[in-house]
Amino acid sequence: MTKKIITEADKRVRKCLEQKRSFALIAGAGAGKTSSLVDALSEVREIHGPELLRNGQRVACITFTKRAVAVIEQQLGFDELFEVSTLHSFLWSEISPYERDIKAAVVEYVLPNHIAKAQNDDNGRNSQKAKRAREKVERLTVELNETKDVEKWRYDDSNFSSFSKGLLGHDDVIEVAAYLLRERKLFRRILGARYPFIFVDEAQDTFVSIVEGLNELGKGDGFPVVGYFGDPWQQIYDKRASEFAPPEGGELITKTENFRCSPQVVALLNAFRRDVQQVASGNAAELEGSVEFWLVEAEEPLGERKTYTAEQTEKVLARLDDVEAKIGWDNSSEVMRLFLVRQMIARRLGFEKLNSLFNGPYASQSAQDDFQSGEHFLVAPFLKTLIPLVRAVREEKNRSIVDILQERSPAFSSGSDLASKSLSVVIKQAKDAIAQLSEAWRNGTTKDVLNQSRELGLISVSERLATHLDREPRSEAFDRAVHEQDKSDWLADAFFHMLVDQLETYADFVANNTPFSTQHGVKGEEYKDVMVVFDDTEANWNQYNFSKLLARETFGVPTDGQLERSQKLAYVSFSRAEQNLRVVWFSTKPQSAKNELVEKGTVGANQIKIVEL
Repeated sequence: MTKKIITEADKRVRKCLEQKRSFALIAGAGAGKTSSLVDALSEVREIHGPELLRNGQRVACITFTKRAVAVIEQQLGFDELFEVSTLHSFLWSEISPYERDIKAAVVEYVLPNHIAKAQNDDNGRNSQKAKRAREKVERLTVELNETKDVEKWRYDDSNFSSFSKGLLGHDDVIEVAAYLLRERKLFRRILGARYPFIFVDEAQDTFVSIVEGLNELGKGDGFPVVGYFGDPWQQIYDKRASEFAPPEGGELITKTENFRCSPQVVALLNAFRRDVQQVASGNAAELEGSVEFWLVEAEEPLGERKTYTAEQTEKVLARLDDVEAKIGWDNSSEVMRLFLVRQMIARRLGFEKLNSLFNGPYASQSAQDDFQSGEHFLVAPFLKTLIPLVRAVREEKNRSIVDILQERSPAFSSGSDLASKSLSVVIKQAKDAIAQLSEAWRNGTTKDVLNQSRELGLISVSERLATHLDREPRSEAFDRAVHEQDKSDWLADAFFHMLVDQLETYADFVANNTPFSTQHGVKGEEYKDVMVVFDDTEANWNQYNFSKLLARETFGVPTDGQLERSQKLAYVSFSRAEQNLRVVWFSTKPQSAKNELVEKGTVGANQIKIVEL
């Protein structure tokens, strides 16, 4: 068992807790941020726990994902002293009782801001953007008047708000909570009294307005204590508080240990990042690792808008296979391969058509995000119920069949007629239902499968999904200027025409059961061997440019936005490697890029290989 190491940073956090002083802990990649967070929570329990419980108070721990919630709760022994929650869930639970204040926030702040933003997009001309902006202003103005009559509010776990119906989506819950934290002193007092300690995990990915509100709550000495745990260089979502700082009077603490990466990987991280210089620590200090850059000469793109043609894309994939073989990792399922965009992964795994749909013109940013996490309402029934169920039947895992059905299927739940039946009866009923579904699964569309699964009671169908299943398909051609607000109809219709054949490999990818991931998707993960693939042409994103990041003298100076986003995503990717890292970089000027990497001291000449055309 690895011995727990209490670092100097952890000691400083403990001192802040004893003194009831707010703080912000900056912990670089591999520093054991979660360990420091759980240690701080445990310290609060030891020092203040009995008093807090007597007073009916709790300790709030806000983290970024449901997965992180589960990990932290388990490490704390599911102690009721702690309220561990995602940001949106925590904020909604705290603001939802204040109906009048929510309405005030929407009427006085949220909707006027939406209207003002739309007005800024209207230049008075007849462009499609200006027309859409005027239509939006008109629609929101009507909604503002209707919202004044709303008495009840609810939160929809999506990015869609219908203010006149009292429905708030993701972003607007954040804005309402920020308004109450900023404008309602009584709300801050009540929140601080309920939670004398409020810890925020992944602070760099928390919304700026929420950090500002919590800093107002936690400034000065005494309760409530607000503590942040995060790393500015691991902020990979736009418009978040990358430069978070403690409340006024709080202490800024930096943790310099790296318990994950070999000294060779840490050396690259330190050359790449100057604000925090880490030291390989604990067991990681004993690892013998390696870092190599493989610069692969790339063709000039011949496709539209300086992209690869289909033929060139196939060449890139073939050359990538060749480089993997040269590295010696071509037959290893243990290597994690990181790409900037999912499309190349989708091609390799066989869900390219599905991926293109959810990244195409019918998909909003929210739809893309939900697809990436496997939580989009169209794919969720497959990932959560149908694919696990089909596989359990296929593999004759009877216990799994029953567990899946009882947990997720209305016809087999605890309140169903089958609840009191024997295990053998339940299994027979399940296999009969799957047998009825099998023809649609082999040859039918996703809509056929969903409708039959609903009829058999195998899945719970959300109101949103039911609406799309029951309506007539859209017959008119999609016109973004006209149909922007309804484009999910076209997304659903296109999905409903697909077969289910691509969903199983997509499900494996989402569940991390493949040796591939996006660079966005591995924050917080770690792997012995990591291969990072950079190809700015294949990615074709204006937000990132790794060639300009790594060799600006050769490829030009990136914009400020490109620089910030690219360096953070590269840092997150490099720091996933526990022992060995290979950076495969497709470049039109590999020799010049090599010279610049060496001159800058990023890596040594002996760590760079060039693969020519």
